Amino acid sequence: MKNIPNILSGLRILMVGAFVYLFISKEYAWSLIVFATAFFTDVLDGYLARKFHWITDLGKLLDPVADKLLVLSALVCILIAKSAETFYLVIFILVLVKESLMLAGGMMMLKNKTVAYSDWYGKTATGLFALGIVLTLLDIALTKVNLSVWAVSFLAIAVALSYYAMMHYAMTQMFAKPKGETESITASEEPDTSQNNE
Repeated sequence: MKNIPNILSGLRILMVGAFVYLFISKEYAWSLIVFATAFFTDVLDGYLARKFHWITDLGKLLDPVADKLLVLSALVCILIAKSAETFYLVIFILVLVKESLMLAGGMMMLKNKTVAYSDWYGKTATGLFALGIVLTLLDIALTKVNLSVWAVSFLAIAVALSYYAMMHYAMTQMFAKPKGETESITASEEPDTSQNNE
């Protein structure tokens, strides 16, 4: 039972391939359904992991990897479909730079045998990305409905929050001193009162 969230993350990675195939085939409605289902598995595995304490080191790695693959693949597909709109290129470049920095930071933490984990800032940014992507997919699928303004707004907010999440992640996980080390430094700074003054 403890591995159910990990199984859901694995299924989400498989759905990335299905989403890309359907989008390239111009089955936009089905690609939207697959994307929405994949995002639902993200919400579900996070809920199960927290509620039942089914949190594993594998899950801490697998869940964000699945999220990033889903978002990046969707942004690439959208960029191809909306190649004439510069905004989507800017969004993709910003996300790619941010994910490259996160990957470098994650590799540094792995060298120190530390497993990073996604926090609420990152999860909220992922949710906003998903909402912006869904609106963009609807805008592509429903030619008579213009949702581009809303889609662009949510994607822009998601990018800004993702960069904030990256800085928060760096301060709280990457560059933060271990608790034991902090306690030892504090203890060493306390004055020695074991001997009375002569």
